[in-house]
Amino acid sequence: MHAELEQRLRFCGNLPSLPAVALKMVELANDPDVHLNDVARVLSMDPALVTKLFRAANSPLYGLHRKVTNLRQVLSLLGLQGTLALALGFSLITTGCNSSGIPLNTEQFWSRSLMTATACRILGERLSMKNLEELFLAGLLQGIGVLALSMIMPESYGPLLKEAAEHPEGTTAVLNYQRLAELEQERLGDDHAAVGAWLMQHWRLPEYLTVATAGSLDPDGSDAPDRYQALVQSVALATRIADIWTRPHDWQHSPEVAKLAQQWFGLNTDHYLEILEQVGAKFPEIAALFQIKALDAAQIAGILDQAREALDIRVVQRWPERVSRKTLSVEASCPAALPNQLPSIPTLASARSLRSQRDGIARSSTGQYAFDALTGLLNQPRLNDRLRQELTAAKDQTWPLSVALLDVDNLRKINESCGHGVGDQVLIALARLLKSNIRRQDVAARYQDDAFALVLPTSGIKDACSLIEQLMERIRDWEPATEGGRSLRITISVGLGTYPETGLVDCRSGEQLLEAARQALRLAQEAGGGQLVVYGAKSSGS
Repeated sequence: MHAELEQRLRFCGNLPSLPAVALKMVELANDPDVHLNDVARVLSMDPALVTKLFRAANSPLYGLHRKVTNLRQVLSLLGLQGTLALALGFSLITTGCNSSGIPLNTEQFWSRSLMTATACRILGERLSMKNLEELFLAGLLQGIGVLALSMIMPESYGPLLKEAAEHPEGTTAVLNYQRLAELEQERLGDDHAAVGAWLMQHWRLPEYLTVATAGSLDPDGSDAPDRYQALVQSVALATRIADIWTRPHDWQHSPEVAKLAQQWFGLNTDHYLEILEQVGAKFPEIAALFQIKALDAAQIAGILDQAREALDIRVVQRWPERVSRKTLSVEASCPAALPNQLPSIPTLASARSLRSQRDGIARSSTGQYAFDALTGLLNQPRLNDRLRQELTAAKDQTWPLSVALLDVDNLRKINESCGHGVGDQVLIALARLLKSNIRRQDVAARYQDDAFALVLPTSGIKDACSLIEQLMERIRDWEPATEGGRSLRITISVGLGTYPETGLVDCRSGEQLLEAARQALRLAQEAGGGQLVVYGAKSSGS
């Protein structure tokens, strides 16, 4: 680091410091003989932090079937490094958000940092990397140098922040971090990545955090050891993905980011889009854990559509023979809005575009067709596979398994009166609604033309009915308007089958469970639609 800048850091009284509990956690993490009891004892000094760790352990992020109820279970689930990562993250965000009198927009800063952490973790999952919590923490802390510089030299650093901010019309100024780094090099002699790396060493954090932060701006120019190369590139790619989500109009750079994903990790455009969509789907629940404001569903859907559009244009220019983008997996589906935020029916031009997407396909990593081309949900063959697996697990673990079939009552009339493009948009919106309102272990799938299937492990009749009734209420309150101003009324019929209840104690196959749901669905439709019927019970309005 530039000598003068290091001197200012070393002797500055305003340098950010770790809370006492976080410092003790770092000390324990560096002790090869540490015991979980020691960690529990330190954590118990901060009840607010313990509460947050419980909330994280019981969140969809870890997808447990059963709730953890004591601190030892939390530690066993998260592991020492995972606990350290989350504890540091919670502590730093709390400390950073309380900083006042500095020129940095800390809410915006931590939102971008948390988005980077989310992208880093999802990228690690995609690449089958170990220690996902370490990846998460590396992503969260990569920009900490910006916070430090804002605190130690607010008067001189403020103008740099202002000059590096972009001011799109009608939006709040948002930092361009690459431009900021250039200005830092010119005015300070070094950039915020170097400052952040120095701060990691000052805090005596694990080496991987120092290396990841140092190389976050330019991984190709980094002198990181080979064992850290993938980590450094992951963090660097995650920052660029985060910018697509947090900077207005940065979606235009999606082709360049996709190219880096291919260059560094061999990921093709579809893989990159899967990661981008997974970040959009996962970020709201992670933001809620850290009490950071998240994008709303409409913003998420809009940014995804724009990023796809940018990639599609680039692909058409390079490969004219390709007619449509491959649609992505259920894990990558973006979350739906709440009822009053569900998207409007598209214009004629976008409806035609949606219609053309029906020629798109999605394959699993084995090359087999796995996902529905229109909605991105699992297709029926993969549904059958998952249902078979879940029924086996239900029998082994002696927990219930529910399957629901949901059918759009009046889709044929919508197609006939408004066109198939409008009908397609209805199905896409409903698919998003389903995906965003189920647990991580649940499965949503496209089932035949205008129907969907939900597989709900560990859910008995009562829990399954509660979920379905909420979905039906949200759909009933949704009145999308066509481009001609005509409002549509959407209702669904639902049939539910549950193992081992409703006469399915001897259920031997997933197909048998599906057949029970089919029979119940038929009864719901015959009753006039807009009904939920449980197999083996009398039909009931919902």
